[in-house]
Amino acid sequence: MRRINLCRISILLIFTIVIGCSKQSEKGIVGLWVVEKVQMGEQSMTPIARWMRFETDSTQTSGNGWFQHSYGSWSMNGDQLRVIDVNGITDEFEPFKISLNEDKMTWIRNEEGQGVTVHLKRATKVPASKGNQLIGLWKLTKATDQENDITAITNPDDKAMMHLRWDYMYVQHNMPKGRRFGVYKIHAHKPEIQLVNYGNESQFSFWNFSLEGNKLLLKSTDQKSTMEFERIHQFLK
Repeated sequence: MRRINLCRISILLIFTIVIGCSKQSEKGIVGLWVVEKVQMGEQSMTPIARWMRFETDSTQTSGNGWFQHSYGSWSMNGDQLRVIDVNGITDEFEPFKISLNEDKMTWIRNEEGQGVTVHLKRATKVPASKGNQLIGLWKLTKATDQENDITAITNPDDKAMMHLRWDYMYVQHNMPKGRRFGVYKIHAHKPEIQLVNYGNESQFSFWNFSLEGNKLLLKSTDQKSTMEFERIHQFLK
């Protein structure tokens, strides 16, 4: 009889420990997390400024930079994490096995026969991507084509501007042929911007960008053209 009671006590202790660990994991995951690195097999494909926020009511939101694009719920079963995006595609893979170490968290699972590891760190605010920092008004200061300076042609009055708006539209002001409109898109994994102008002769152009203070450099991906800008805060007339 005593042996049976001891067994029952042991089972109860084990069950209590498991439940305790599960609750601790659930409590530890609450908050804002930024993805540091994503590895799939031997490849690393880390999205820029990717973040996730887990709430105490088992809801979650996620996005890239200042753009929140997903929302839904999360649940824990031991050390297994399941995330469901209400507006996303059904996740057909197994839950992530997670481990927590202070302000670091790791997710591990298999997808299509390959191991996937996601490294996250705790954050206090949503990160801004380089693409977010492009938003605003920029004055053209220099333009080149095939290493030839064409600034005087593209900006004869020294008033040419490009306005990159929050709604992914851009407007070029004071251009030789007047105002031009279009849309822009920022690459999810590297500092590259795609510009597509409106009109009967729409064209796609792709530019690598770099920022240094209030200076913006666009270099075409074919390495043939560059545009240099400086940030301004008033439209030039």
